[in-house]
Amino acid sequence: MREIALGRAAVMAEGLLLAGDPGLTVTSVHFDTRQLLPGALFVAIAGTRDGHDFLLQAAEKGARAAIISNEQKVPDSLPAGFGLILVNDTLRAFQKLAAAYRTSFSIPFVAITGSNGKTTTKDIVAHLLESRFSIHKTYKNLNNHLGVPYSLLQVEEQHQAAVLELGMNHAGEIDLLASLVKPQISVITYIGEAHIEFFGSREKIALAKAELLPHTDPDGLVLLNGDSEYLRKVAPLYPGRIMYYSVNAPADIWAENIQSADDGTRFDVCFRDGERFAAFLPLFGTHNVLNALPAVAIGRHFGMTTAEIIRALATVRLSAMRFERIESAHGPLYINDAYNASPSSMEAAISTFADLFPERKKVLVLGDMFELGENSPAMHAQVGAFANRYRDRIELLVAVGEQAQHLYDAYEGNKRYFPTKAEAVETLLAVRDAHHAFLFKASQGMGLWTLLQALEDHA
Repeated sequence: MREIALGRAAVMAEGLLLAGDPGLTVTSVHFDTRQLLPGALFVAIAGTRDGHDFLLQAAEKGARAAIISNEQKVPDSLPAGFGLILVNDTLRAFQKLAAAYRTSFSIPFVAITGSNGKTTTKDIVAHLLESRFSIHKTYKNLNNHLGVPYSLLQVEEQHQAAVLELGMNHAGEIDLLASLVKPQISVITYIGEAHIEFFGSREKIALAKAELLPHTDPDGLVLLNGDSEYLRKVAPLYPGRIMYYSVNAPADIWAENIQSADDGTRFDVCFRDGERFAAFLPLFGTHNVLNALPAVAIGRHFGMTTAEIIRALATVRLSAMRFERIESAHGPLYINDAYNASPSSMEAAISTFADLFPERKKVLVLGDMFELGENSPAMHAQVGAFANRYRDRIELLVAVGEQAQHLYDAYEGNKRYFPTKAEAVETLLAVRDAHHAFLFKASQGMGLWTLLQALEDHA
């Protein structure tokens, strides 16, 4: 982060400087004392734990100042000269500070959202651009009302572009986050069932994701998944240039001849203007080819050559637990895709896994998908019915969790059901050998990766 004088920070946060030298500079901003660095501005956010209770701890860790909303909770023992900025709402002040900081940069900002694939797309976009430019990207998936302003405040002088992920659970959240980022380029990856319990329909999810469009520079670029009918419906909300991408049909950019390989996926990239080239992605599944297409388009938009794009695609690496391949010390192969799940991503993982590793017997370990509302039983059953297409390639399905019983009931192949992860261990241990491959997939709250770890730790 660029240094910010305390007086300037107060103006950016729309607050009142109560204490401290206006010329005192801060070199970072954080709301978590565990991650504070010396020279920081601490934001006392009142959440489940009131940040005002950690003011002294922040000072002891080297913070020079704090943004507060409750003067009564300021300890008398704060060091002399410690700066204090008073605001009405510390969270909003944090967001206002980040938004003002962002306007001091003229570099392009890329914003990515969607029901599925946004973190993977963010990682691939950033990886391609990093091969030529100095890039700042969202750390892991810090994509919410705290993570996005924090990410904005990490942009530094040397960065030539920023790639940020925007997440949401409710309507209005993307509107807020996009107003902070003000991107030149925006990507919406997919409209699925994630968070449908809060919206009621995929049309309303599409509208919530589309809150990104009016905040995108009208002279910029929007990339939309052309395979999603819902995104085509909201496209008129953006007045500028739109590119559709697809793995199913010709579009502005699309993929053809998608073929699985032992170490990833080979495919042809095609553009509407007639350019095409062969590419390799060290990731599995057609869905990951789809996730890579916006990166190719953005790289080309930024002037990268075809050769540069091909080289960068071939070295992509994703965040952990996203179809992560793990070679077990006990012989089997694990695919850890347990970071999150929705019906569409679950089905994509099952079909991809079924097509891979023909020399191994395959075990599906599938857990609950969360935030599906009253449609949860039907959507779990939908996934079970989908898996029936591949039961000739699946030796065993193990369903874990309360809602996963509906998935289990709809599956017609060899199967076992367990209400808890602990109850599933013995069955999985019985097939933990060099002849098997396992896919672990569930919503993050299931913590299904701990089951994988239990198998590894078991003698």
